[in-house]
Amino acid sequence: MAASPRELQPLQAEQDINEKWLQTMLSLKLGRPARVHSWTSRTPRGREGFLSEIAFVSVSYSKDGEEGTVDASLVFKFLPQDPALRQFLANGGLTKREVEFYNFVSSSDFQEICQNCGIDLPVPETYYAGYTEEAITIVLHDMNTDKFKSVIVKEGSSLEQTRTALKSVALVHAAGLLYIKQHGKGDSLKTLSSPFKTDFYDQFFLPNLDTLSTMYKGSPLSSTMQSLKPLTQVMYKVVEKRPFIDTVIHGDLWAGQLMYSEEESRAVIIDWQFSRTCNPVTDIVSMFFMSSNPSVLPRYEELLRDYWAVFTGTVKAGGASVDLTFENLLSSVEDCWILGFQFLAVSIHDFIGGGNITDERIFGAIDFLEKRGVFKKFIEEFSQ
Repeated sequence: MAASPRELQPLQAEQDINEKWLQTMLSLKLGRPARVHSWTSRTPRGREGFLSEIAFVSVSYSKDGEEGTVDASLVFKFLPQDPALRQFLANGGLTKREVEFYNFVSSSDFQEICQNCGIDLPVPETYYAGYTEEAITIVLHDMNTDKFKSVIVKEGSSLEQTRTALKSVALVHAAGLLYIKQHGKGDSLKTLSSPFKTDFYDQFFLPNLDTLSTMYKGSPLSSTMQSLKPLTQVMYKVVEKRPFIDTVIHGDLWAGQLMYSEEESRAVIIDWQFSRTCNPVTDIVSMFFMSSNPSVLPRYEELLRDYWAVFTGTVKAGGASVDLTFENLLSSVEDCWILGFQFLAVSIHDFIGGGNITDERIFGAIDFLEKRGVFKKFIEEFSQ
């Protein structure tokens, strides 16, 4: 008899992994009993996820009624041990969102949509995702074993890396739209479609605006950064004031959340704590300003055409229509440039501390926005 979901509870940390838990988890995943023959776990040296504790687990198991063994390479994610990070996750409701996302994309209804459209979803295969107030455990296929790699370049992602990222997230956006068209949001997307809390952002955004003001000392942009401080809560909501398409988004798309294939023509997207139903342009401007080299930004229309081709092609393959045009996409991006700045500004201290960004990249991104009059337009429209 296969295991019942009630038999499995999320774990506190790597040391809580045991053979019985693994066996129950695999039985749930397979829909029939599984037997674990051996397993090992290790913590990555010097590499802790910013919002998660990580463990890599190798397990050898057999399926009931079949000869031979299967070897699986898994990534376990747990709540961070740091109390401040735990509180950050709790304030934003982020752990529950990530668990719901992985359970959503693993559901039979969503998987059927992907199969019908021929989508190879750019998300690691989910073995288990569980959540309580005290614990979270997410178990995913380890993409490192498929020779996928993290590519974080402090000078910024290249044109082709950005193109690959946007084409990958377009598949998720399209599949999410198809699901909503067919099934509505309902219980499967209850948490992801609930209001997204943004108050917790200000603990990073406000001091980072001071940092930017100092970096631009002697320039009019110094006072511009100060003028933005009373408007942060409005900035978070810009995407809601500029409706476009409502679908499932990542919400924090940058190079650190991507793993590229060897030749970098494919990417899988990880770390879905900020996932929600929203305007997909959120992910586009996030990638542009949190990751891309400033030389990529002037070619944004070219990249948007590639994104739009994948998005509309997938929606049509699912038997639905897109009632909007590429020009509507362009207009939505223009309306949401300031949101791209928000993603960059909120992240600056972490990026600088992690060696993931150069001053030239910060200046290049802000110069792009300043030349387009984005700051002036936003301040004039919302300061009243």
